[in-house]
Amino acid sequence: MLVLVALVGLSVAAQAQAILVELMVRHGVELPGRSFEAAFDAGLAPAVAVTPGSFATPLAMLSAATGGDRISAAYAFGILAGRSARAASSAELSAAGQALVQMLTADDRRARIAGARVSGRVLAASFGPGGFRPPVPAGLSAGLFALLNRPSETEQLAAMDALGLIREPQAVAALTERYYFYRESGKRVLAGGALEALARIGDASTVEIIKLAAVDTWSEGRDATALAVAFARERLLRDGSIAIIQQAVNDRARAVQARGYLDELSAPAP
Repeated sequence: MLVLVALVGLSVAAQAQAILVELMVRHGVELPGRSFEAAFDAGLAPAVAVTPGSFATPLAMLSAATGGDRISAAYAFGILAGRSARAASSAELSAAGQALVQMLTADDRRARIAGARVSGRVLAASFGPGGFRPPVPAGLSAGLFALLNRPSETEQLAAMDALGLIREPQAVAALTERYYFYRESGKRVLAGGALEALARIGDASTVEIIKLAAVDTWSEGRDATALAVAFARERLLRDGSIAIIQQAVNDRARAVQARGYLDELSAPAP
């Protein structure tokens, strides 16, 4: 009986994954290694127009599924909805937002990370006065702050990314403190994540931090942190660092990051 139950469970899980894969295929999204997370990481977007019914399956799975199926559904929704979820209706975005908030407190660390990463992308606020700002669901900011305080550095990075993308002003003090702590601890990647988030929020207090980062060794190199410094400089100083970002588009290791920055800054890609 236990074996039968396990087999049935595996069958249901496989069927759910197959449905999501077929949904991606219908929208012209190729999944590297059948991985929804990899497609999300690569910034892949639908080649076929998203219609009102496109979100039905991932939304249903976000609400009812567990484990890997819910994680896959979250990334699938993020891929289809895109940055600032312009392709989703307000009702669909509200339903997804509530489910993503719940994921932030899941027992599964992978679910917490997925909840933060997807919520950041689909609820991202645009730069500038009057920029598009999707409504942030109740409990999201609190959930992200809780994630930021977890010991896992991957969770901290996901939380900082989301807080920056939704431009949460209440996060400025915590992110500033984190930035200096990570720098002093020699944690370059985490320091870069904190600086990137601060640049997105755009508080005036961040300007001096970026001016200092622009003239020390943290702006040097060809890694993700150096590119984050260039993004921060262009975002708040407008000092011509956009050229550094445009050049990075040709760097295979940083191409996705560079294109994302150019899209945020409404700057042309080379």
